[in-house]
Amino acid sequence: MLRRHPAHMVAAFVAALALVLTLVACGSSTPTTNAVTGTWSAAVHPEPSGQASTAMYGVSCPTSTFCAAVDGGGNALEWNGTTWSAPASATPDGAFNSVSCTSPTFCVALSSQEAVTFDGHTWSAPVAVGPAPSGPTGGQYQVSCVSSTFCVSVNTAGVVSVWDGTTWGHDAVVDQGTAAKPVQNISCATPQFCVVVSATGNIATYNGRAWARQASPGQSLLHSVSCPTPTFCMAADLTGHALVFDGSSWKAALPLSDAGALTYSVSCPSASICMVARSDGSVATWHSGVWEPSVPVLHDGMLSAADISCASTMFCALVSSAGSAATFRG
Repeated sequence: MLRRHPAHMVAAFVAALALVLTLVACGSSTPTTNAVTGTWSAAVHPEPSGQASTAMYGVSCPTSTFCAAVDGGGNALEWNGTTWSAPASATPDGAFNSVSCTSPTFCVALSSQEAVTFDGHTWSAPVAVGPAPSGPTGGQYQVSCVSSTFCVSVNTAGVVSVWDGTTWGHDAVVDQGTAAKPVQNISCATPQFCVVVSATGNIATYNGRAWARQASPGQSLLHSVSCPTPTFCMAADLTGHALVFDGSSWKAALPLSDAGALTYSVSCPSASICMVARSDGSVATWHSGVWEPSVPVLHDGMLSAADISCASTMFCALVSSAGSAATFRG
């Protein structure tokens, strides 16, 4: 499950899209009920009283009683099933971009070129991941972990690196991202199946041995992907369109019915349910091929939602670039 993708990674083309999209403004801070699956809590700011909020760019929930979130200040936070911990420094070397957890005792969080691991109690010292960034692309890693001995990261230039439980290596170029259209996200269902998507519209898949380019139905600006199994994935673009993978090919799904906000992150706990976080802090639910209307969750203004992660169809967490978080229970 991924988490997806921070707003600051797409500033080059979000600004242009924002000129033509009308963002939905939401002012309520009360819990919101999703007619299909359950209720979102009111948003909270986990930082101590009086401390300024720091943008959160990644969240990962392997269970309903444990999530890890990371922010732009190099801090990590944990959800214990009831509350979020206060932000605590997990790296001295800059902002985090993403996090992936397989259990309450294993997570990997990435900054632009370094990774730290979580053992259930503490975060490790940072270690280098992949080649050094070159030019306008290269940093801003995303990561997806299947187990404590298999994770894959990807940077905006399309270079993937594999964690084997001890070291990062096996670097390979799976796509050619650009400054305006970077490689965006990765999701691994098993060590034999991963998917990388790019803002160019390209899709690359991994079969446990090698990467290959997959044909897509022409959707560009792909921004997030979630693969709960090797026979189902959803890839979402910024404009509210989505692609669905059935194990052999990608097909266009129905677009979101309520256009307006940008689409930032998708998390699919099953092949029949996907949750999509949008830039106005709302969440749309895809249920067996049909989109339910987006519901307001976070109320921090434009470009607020950053990442969503669903442990199951009964629990999800959403974090924002304004430093707030909300949880969903079915």
